[in-house]
Amino acid sequence: MNYPLKSLKIIFIFLLIVAQFPASVVASEYASEIFYKIRTESNSSSESIGSYSKGCLSGGMYLPSHAEYYDVLKPSRNRFWGHPDLIEFIELTSEQIFNEFGNGLLIGDLSMPRGGPMPYGHKSHQNGLDVDIYYEKKPEFQMDRFKLETYNPKSLLSPNQREINYKLWTDYQYDLLKITSKNDRVARVFVNPLIKNEICKIAIKKGDTDWLKKIRPWGGHYKHFHVRLTCPEGSKDCINQAPIKQSDGCGIELQSWLQKDKVFESNSTKIKEWMLLSELPNSCKNIIRD
Repeated sequence: MNYPLKSLKIIFIFLLIVAQFPASVVASEYASEIFYKIRTESNSSSESIGSYSKGCLSGGMYLPSHAEYYDVLKPSRNRFWGHPDLIEFIELTSEQIFNEFGNGLLIGDLSMPRGGPMPYGHKSHQNGLDVDIYYEKKPEFQMDRFKLETYNPKSLLSPNQREINYKLWTDYQYDLLKITSKNDRVARVFVNPLIKNEICKIAIKKGDTDWLKKIRPWGGHYKHFHVRLTCPEGSKDCINQAPIKQSDGCGIELQSWLQKDKVFESNSTKIKEWMLLSELPNSCKNIIRD
């Protein structure tokens, strides 16, 4: 079909306007809604961008739901993406745990395909360097898709949420946290304050406190602990957290947590939906269009 020259000019101008329009609109949208709708990774090289709670992920790597040494729960959430360093950490740590204790790991959320803020559940997990690992051992039976979606790991806290459930607590949880925290790539491991208090008591009694520094008390985290890696080499726009200054973390900070009424709650689940794409690092705008 042949269009008059005038019509072609109008079409060209219209397309030019449309090409400019999305950038201005997207920048004013909630970042969590934008990143949540993207179901695949970017084609760029792997890089963690920005901070853990205000960033995104370039070239994210996929963690399969099933492996010999781990299972990933709730795969439908599409939060099984991370920087290659994080994927390698999960694979090697789960294999190490299997070789030492004979069981695999249950893995929770990593990041979304291109990182960014999530619409619910986490404030962090944005730049591909955070992962939740459950205290409960991976079941010996093969978990099908239904089981992966519905399996509900047990809490290590008592029903009143004020003390450790010693029917579930064993040396395994102590050793699991110790092995995890001693990995050189790990920056922090977040656990419930009551669990931090328990491992402090055990470690002090054993004279085994050199690894406690990275274990940080935080509300929630009674079914899983939250592992955070340091910024990888080559991720020039990645922002590390400030270095930990306390020696073992068993002192004032922990006691302040234990004095709270509800140590089982975490403010991290209250997502700031008003975070806009324009508030994230500039590189993140390119990531969503890659």
